[in-house]
Amino acid sequence: MIRPTTNTPRALPLLLTLIAVACYLFGALGLGFAAYHGNSHHGRGGRMAAAAIAAIGVCVHTAALVQEHRMEPLAALSLGAVLALVALIIAVTAIIMSLRPRLRGIAAVLLGTAALLEAAFSEGARQFSIGRPGWELAFHVAMATTAFAFLTIGAILAVGQVLVERRLRSRRPLGWMKILTPIESVESGCFHSIRAGFMVLTLALVTGAFFIENLFAQHLVHKVVLAIIAWVVFGILLLGRWRFGWRGRKALHWTLAGYVLLGLSYFGSKLILEGVLGKHWG
Repeated sequence: MIRPTTNTPRALPLLLTLIAVACYLFGALGLGFAAYHGNSHHGRGGRMAAAAIAAIGVCVHTAALVQEHRMEPLAALSLGAVLALVALIIAVTAIIMSLRPRLRGIAAVLLGTAALLEAAFSEGARQFSIGRPGWELAFHVAMATTAFAFLTIGAILAVGQVLVERRLRSRRPLGWMKILTPIESVESGCFHSIRAGFMVLTLALVTGAFFIENLFAQHLVHKVVLAIIAWVVFGILLLGRWRFGWRGRKALHWTLAGYVLLGLSYFGSKLILEGVLGKHWG
């Protein structure tokens, strides 16, 4: 049953969101500058400051989500809330990556992505609700959200890897894409993210089968079918990587195919219901 939630002022969560976005952008610029200049020892203080401010952004981001949940406790499954959680997971992953010098350029790109997601979906996302979910559904949604976040990282790095390799083959200057070198680190990060996302997606599908009644109901069947197809696509990609050493454009095509299918599985109906019809459905 779809029912409207109360229209509570969101000044504090919005302010916290803007602060988090600013912290992520500062962290992205600081780490990107360090990676571009080869992570020299002269800029160690700046790198540490950038990572620390990004970490503050994660804390503020978390506080914004907690505050919004207190104001709208029944809106936990809305499009904006899910994408805000995706941004939070990406930001945390980026900060962990920033601890390794070879991954600071990747961390900068991911922090920029987190800032973009948090800024783009910070307003007008909680208009309708389906009611308070039990712990089983909450756990399933948490697994699905985490899987999507990891696979988002994999897709971003797959695109970055192909773009850098294209520049290298054509002997053109890398420009800002220099931060995504060495290319081996980008490729490794890409497949580590996809493996993690695949495992968590497997858990999300299993928990969905156990915890969601009537999984193939009319309003859920497209989600389930597309998610299973996406799972198969990512499974084939990982098998191809292990057995045949797939990389480059072939890996990119499979990654994007699986990512688009998974995005349509969860966000396709939400975009229509919340963006076009102004309603919310789980």
